[in-house]
Amino acid sequence: MRRFLKFLIVSIIIVVVAFGVFRFSNQYRMNTLKNNISWSVAYKNCKNAVAFDRAENKDTYLAYDNYIKVIKEDGREETLLQDKSLKIENIVYHNNKLYFISQSTLYEYDIVNKELKQILDKIPSEGKYLDRNLIIKDSKILLAIGSATNSGVATDDGSYPINKIPYDRSSIDITLNGFNYGDKKTGAFMPYGNSSIEGQRIKAQDLGNSCIIEINLNNNKETLYATGIRNITGWDLDSEGSLIGIIGGMENIGERPINRDFDYLYEIDKGKWYGWPDFSGGDPITSPRFKEDRVVSNLISNPPNKTVAAPIYQYSDVGIIRYLAIDRDGNILGKNTKVYFDKKENVISEISSDNVISDLLKLKDTSQIKGIKYSEGHIYILDSGIGCIYKLQSEDFNLKFNLPNSVWIFICAFLFTLTCIVIYKFHSKKFK
Repeated sequence: MRRFLKFLIVSIIIVVVAFGVFRFSNQYRMNTLKNNISWSVAYKNCKNAVAFDRAENKDTYLAYDNYIKVIKEDGREETLLQDKSLKIENIVYHNNKLYFISQSTLYEYDIVNKELKQILDKIPSEGKYLDRNLIIKDSKILLAIGSATNSGVATDDGSYPINKIPYDRSSIDITLNGFNYGDKKTGAFMPYGNSSIEGQRIKAQDLGNSCIIEINLNNNKETLYATGIRNITGWDLDSEGSLIGIIGGMENIGERPINRDFDYLYEIDKGKWYGWPDFSGGDPITSPRFKEDRVVSNLISNPPNKTVAAPIYQYSDVGIIRYLAIDRDGNILGKNTKVYFDKKENVISEISSDNVISDLLKLKDTSQIKGIKYSEGHIYILDSGIGCIYKLQSEDFNLKFNLPNSVWIFICAFLFTLTCIVIYKFHSKKFK
């Protein structure tokens, strides 16, 4: 009877431990949707992070609403900066410095000297479609500033008080056609309720909407890099150093609704105007594909050019594609394959250099993807909802049994316990 009780207690302990290990492992579980790739949890304790980046020494920097921490390669964590007045949106690492946006300001934080300073202020910070992103290109920082409105006209959707409804500031000098929309007869690039007239000139703002600003990090001087871009929801550099971005299409809502628009993948060149709000996906807004009850009219009478660049790829929906990392070396997928988040299907997907789309990972319902980065031959995915950073990697023979350490510990403990029980029962029978 005593031996039976011991065996029962040991069995209960094993079951309890197994259940705990299962719950722990299942917390991060995702379904792999493509052969020859695998994933693992690179870092934990990332819940509620809003952005991240990795340094060449493999340190990982995580930004939260009002603080930034670093996770060392050995797993040690350290808070670098904390300020309750901050509202951090984005972060990039470059040459022992961190650059991040908070409200209307771009900051630089010197990791070595632990110094924080402003390098750009009065950045547009209000608007439903105001995605703001940072990237380093040619040792300069690029700042993407999205639009405040859906299609160039301020709309009252209840999100803001009437006198504080955001409207777009143009980054180039333009002349308006004088079309006004809605009950309040609101004009393009005008405060809500303000009408425009034909021939009205709108002066360029130093920091306008729907553009990319280039900042020279040697003197912090900014110049206009590209404009006419509704918003950039993700971007990265390919193996040739070309800037590739996901641009969100206009939606069928508001005072100037746009029908049948989509999200796009674009190569973004310096000095170009990409057409927003009178073009989308390379097509003029007067194109039949945007027509519903009537043709949508142009807002700008003097566009910088009469045609604009076409996208690399046109998706099948609008407002759903976010974040982007490019496998520049082809270590995981094909060379220059783009990896992104499809929030409608809740999957991590890829688009090859031949524009073939495949789903890679099915996420959990509680996942909240906040960034995707390519670094050191791997793709890293920040899941703020689950609280971890996944590492996407190529699968080979050595990775087929790459189980989490907790699972291996449990398997070893289980086998050891089982062996002890068998040996004990064998000796008990032998000496009866």
